[in-house]
Amino acid sequence: MKDGQKGARPGQSSPEGSPLTHDEDSWREERNKTADLIATGMRLIAIGQLAAGVAHELNNPLSVILGFSQSALRLPIENEMLRTSFKAIERESQRCKRLVQDLLNLSRLPRPGKVMENPIQIIDGALSLVEAQARIHNIDVIRHFDADLPMIHCDQHRIQQMVINLCLNGMDAMPHGGQLTVRLSRLSEAESPMTLKISVTDTGTGIPPEIRERIFEPFFTTKEQGKGTGLGLSLVHDVVKEHEGRLEVMSKLGQGTTFTIRLAAESKTRSMKPASPTNPGRVRRAGRSDS
Repeated sequence: MKDGQKGARPGQSSPEGSPLTHDEDSWREERNKTADLIATGMRLIAIGQLAAGVAHELNNPLSVILGFSQSALRLPIENEMLRTSFKAIERESQRCKRLVQDLLNLSRLPRPGKVMENPIQIIDGALSLVEAQARIHNIDVIRHFDADLPMIHCDQHRIQQMVINLCLNGMDAMPHGGQLTVRLSRLSEAESPMTLKISVTDTGTGIPPEIRERIFEPFFTTKEQGKGTGLGLSLVHDVVKEHEGRLEVMSKLGQGTTFTIRLAAESKTRSMKPASPTNPGRVRRAGRSDS
């Protein structure tokens, strides 16, 4: 380039008339990708607001159904089939109310800062939001929660977002169905008495070794255009970093993947029973009742 001659900007030709195709195509590709991500983000915000509104509207009729079923069960019903039907209505109404409440909690603005939380309630609430989708795709959601787990100092909403993203990632890896197992455990005292371990395991296709180092990069995705933003695992990485935890990945092609998160916990462990309807060590599958 001669002295005093200005270079061409993206979208323009050089002074000699030859288009800067490589720079222009690269610039346009990045611009279109950014525009698509912004549009996707706006759609997700709208969907979230709509879901919160629907959940709020569903809460009232569910309370009425639950109330009438509980009132009926207090009456002397001799017909055992009728009593069983009312019990089923009560049980399923309670399950739907928990799901609606979890959806409302997730849609609310997060509380500032971190507080001591029961990890079982956090993870159980997150799983209740993905079980319906898992059922549609013939995926069993299995819980393994230890009975004596420590409290953790965390942002509940961010931890739930992390777990939901890990579950959705695992479900995407099982297009023909499979098992999604979520484990909550405390590391042995020999390792660390103050660490909570969260693991999410799928029986999917596995992660190819050549891309394993890139899966936490923002906007990196192997999905078709429009089917993924490449931000799910990046968010997981950010949440773990915010909580000064550790994140590990183990994957075998054709066998599945396990994401393991280690988070610091309080020094004094509180004995906590898993929140209803789960029990320690018990398998619970999506779409099946525990009763």
